[in-house]
Amino acid sequence: MNTILVLTDFSENANHAAKAAPLLAAKLHSDIIIFNSYYDHPVIPVYAGGPLALDQLVFRKEDSISALHKLARQLGHLHNGQVNEEFKPQIHTQSGEGSLGNNLAAVINEKKVSFIVMGGSLNSPVNHLFFGSDTMDVVDHATCPVIIIPPKVTLEKLKKITLATAFEPFDSFAITYLANLSKQLGFELEIVHISVFEKYEDPDKEKALLRHIKKLEDSGVVYKQIRGKDVIDRLNHLCKENGSDMLALVHYEHGLLSSIFKKSTTEKALGRHHIPLMVIPADIQ
Repeated sequence: MNTILVLTDFSENANHAAKAAPLLAAKLHSDIIIFNSYYDHPVIPVYAGGPLALDQLVFRKEDSISALHKLARQLGHLHNGQVNEEFKPQIHTQSGEGSLGNNLAAVINEKKVSFIVMGGSLNSPVNHLFFGSDTMDVVDHATCPVIIIPPKVTLEKLKKITLATAFEPFDSFAITYLANLSKQLGFELEIVHISVFEKYEDPDKEKALLRHIKKLEDSGVVYKQIRGKDVIDRLNHLCKENGSDMLALVHYEHGLLSSIFKKSTTEKALGRHHIPLMVIPADIQ
């Protein structure tokens, strides 16, 4: 059975994002694993000119296990009270010592993880110090889609997903994946070609992608284009204007939408997103 992996540091925003997992799991007939990375060996970082005690900022193994069980009970109660589905997912917990990226690779290889769910950054100094790079670390190690949920946003309504594409060769995999997922979750899929140039960069790439879209039977895909230098602002504006409930991007080895985005812009996108963001590996099957 497929699994939804929930990553948490037990912050308010991480626990908020975790609430989306029972909704997705019930519809996709998936189980849930809640995962936390902990540190048992003290490391004293330097921040703002002075030392900080690690014990005050990160969970050790015993604390991690206790907090994971508490969160699992909360998600179980949430499912019983809010989710109207015949399927009831099993909720498991797991923790690992060390960096999140290294732990993530091991968990994904061991379990059939179909989604990763995590919260967006709270942008506080402490979270930035210890967890600020975790989002990009997860994206770089993930071999399945990563759903990043900002504060005060839920997945209770998922009627439309907008996928941004730069006509990269592997974007067709992401389109096929989302078209199939739309049949399970019942959302409309919108494909948006983005470009920083006024003219078409490669009409052959566009034709190839459009042919692929047309091959998808009963996909109901909507295709649009946007052009301009500030791609992130234009995408956010388009999603707001069109009522999109989630923005999807394809992650390549050298960054999101590699022909347009660089890592700094990726971080910019993650920092600005006001709706859930799905990051899809380029080679997803």
